[in-house]
Amino acid sequence: MISSIGIENLGVITSAHIDLGPGLTAVTGETGAGKTMFVTALDLLTGARADVSAVRRDADRAVIEGVFSLPADRTAAAERIIEAGGEVEDDAVLTRILPREGRARATAGGRTVPSGVLKDVGEELVSMHGQSEQLTLRGQAQQRALLDALTGDEGAAARAAYTAAFTEHRRLTEEHRRLDATRSERAARMDYLRTALEAIDTVRPNPGEDHELSALAARLGAAEELQQSAGRAHDLIMGSDWDDAVSATALVAQASDALSRAADVDTTLADAVRSLEDVAVRMADAGADLSSYLAGFGDDEGMSLDEAEARRAELSSLSAYGEDLAAVLEFEEQAGGELLELENSEASLGDMEATVAAAEERLDEAAAALRDVRTRTGEAFSQSVGEELAALAMPHASLRFAVTEAEPAAHGADDVRLLFTSHAAADPTDIGKSASGGELSRVMLAIEVVRARTESFPTFVFDEVDAGVGGTAAVEIGRRLARLATHSQVIVVTHLPQVAAWADHHLVVRKTDEGTGAVSGVRELGGEDRTEELARMLAGVADSASARAHAEELLDDAEAAKTGFRAERVG
Repeated sequence: MISSIGIENLGVITSAHIDLGPGLTAVTGETGAGKTMFVTALDLLTGARADVSAVRRDADRAVIEGVFSLPADRTAAAERIIEAGGEVEDDAVLTRILPREGRARATAGGRTVPSGVLKDVGEELVSMHGQSEQLTLRGQAQQRALLDALTGDEGAAARAAYTAAFTEHRRLTEEHRRLDATRSERAARMDYLRTALEAIDTVRPNPGEDHELSALAARLGAAEELQQSAGRAHDLIMGSDWDDAVSATALVAQASDALSRAADVDTTLADAVRSLEDVAVRMADAGADLSSYLAGFGDDEGMSLDEAEARRAELSSLSAYGEDLAAVLEFEEQAGGELLELENSEASLGDMEATVAAAEERLDEAAAALRDVRTRTGEAFSQSVGEELAALAMPHASLRFAVTEAEPAAHGADDVRLLFTSHAAADPTDIGKSASGGELSRVMLAIEVVRARTESFPTFVFDEVDAGVGGTAAVEIGRRLARLATHSQVIVVTHLPQVAAWADHHLVVRKTDEGTGAVSGVRELGGEDRTEELARMLAGVADSASARAHAEELLDDAEAAKTGFRAERVG
């Protein structure tokens, strides 16, 4: 709950420190005294947008500070402050500073934070009900969120199941769409790959075959020249029958013999002798190799020049798949894998249709289950709210949730609308179009009273919830606020004594005129002061005997009823 609020230079309020307790707190005061600034301060502490016009005219800045006691079940609020760098113990301190010039500043737990942090914390701790909140009740998304909040654990489970089914269906649908959209491209690609693989398989090249054939063709093309060159080299080395010239081997042998005789005299020539002998051996080997080459010339080629060129032409036909044979073989391996993948994708498309259909069936089932929970909850809730509205001088009012089937979306496959009528002669229509501001205030109060039966919230703030009502309806508004206050802290800004009489704490905002302009202060009333304030609200003056008697009667009746509320809760 809110333990205290400090306000400086906000509107007509120069300085005020308000201690707040549990139960129902009423805030009253004459028109223009500054009651609205009290709600504005709470709005700012819970992340509302800062407006420099709220700063008092003769001040440089406005400062609002709130101390919030954190309930044990509101750990999210504490975690958000700690996450932002602030400190939290049993209480959390939130502040908002509005300079006349420059940017507004917010702090949480002693640390400067974005105003969004205050909003996150505020959503956990304070439920505001004023004109801006009435507008949110007009929004369809907010109406759906309200209904979902009422469904409890059963609704949470149904929404989780729907979300899972919706996410899976969307994923599969997108995959199916992608596969289907690229079907023609895949078919063309598969045709190309099959043609390419068939062409490569027909030629069936071997690794390195292109280089081998190139060398072979070069040899076969120069066969006559090669044979003549090899024969001439053989004859020069080994000699021939048709040439009387001395062979190179004979000359080397002669040189070796001559040098050997000389080496017998001069041993330093021994190395030269050995070199000549080595040359003789090498020349003999070369001659033998050339003899073999000439004897078997062309026998080991395996094909003719025409055959080699024909095979090279076959290999060249694969040039579209690679710049050389190695690239063609690499393409063949990659193309085989890609074709297999595409064929599997094509098969998957057929399977995908059945998978998507099954996912759609699961989504429909989850949507129907969520719709059932929403419908049942809406019917029970509408009946309870209707009973409350009857007690708030709206006996013929009807409020109900209309849940109809719609296209699946992230939030469900339902169109949720909150319908309202204030009298039985008209059919319920969208509450945003059919309810006045005063009716919306009472509708919101009735909603919160019903919600409080099954769930609690730390603090409720109602601004002018009694607008447009009086008499018995005003008493019933006070009664319901007091009953709500047995579960939560409730703060109500009111101009009706029938409502203020139910308060456990009564704050009054009073304005005085000083040289610097209007100044308002806030103080808590008790005893005679409170009776006088209620009498003023009843008759316009505080010293009217009849008004004072009526005020005392209102206080006594309210206290008796609240004693019964407390006894019910203890029981």
